[in-house]
Amino acid sequence: MLKRASLILFMSVLLVMSGCSGKTETALEHKAPNGKVVINIIAKRTTTVESWKVDMNVKAYEFKPGKLSFEIYAKDLTEENVKFNWVDEKHCHITFTQQDNTERKFELIATSEQLQMAEM
Repeated sequence: MLKRASLILFMSVLLVMSGCSGKTETALEHKAPNGKVVINIIAKRTTTVESWKVDMNVKAYEFKPGKLSFEIYAKDLTEENVKFNWVDEKHCHITFTQQDNTERKFELIATSEQLQMAEM
């Protein structure tokens, strides 16, 4: 009985430790082609099996920085699964590909007169 309890305890410790490997924080930065807009993505999670808590921060022109917060389920957030597509100097489509290959899409409109960001 003691051997079985020890084995169960050992396996539990291994399982917990395996969940601790991998990144729990990440950050990406992207600048507009004209250099007047900066998008910072900061993401955190407690363990590698949880979704990312994402803050997408935008600094554009003379506006106060804006922020949009949401969750993404992915193994990691890198340039491989976070894409920035500048349609023109004013519009950027930001796409996050999640672990199940579904996409979350956001649109950013940034000019000297307006700053808007929302999920599409």
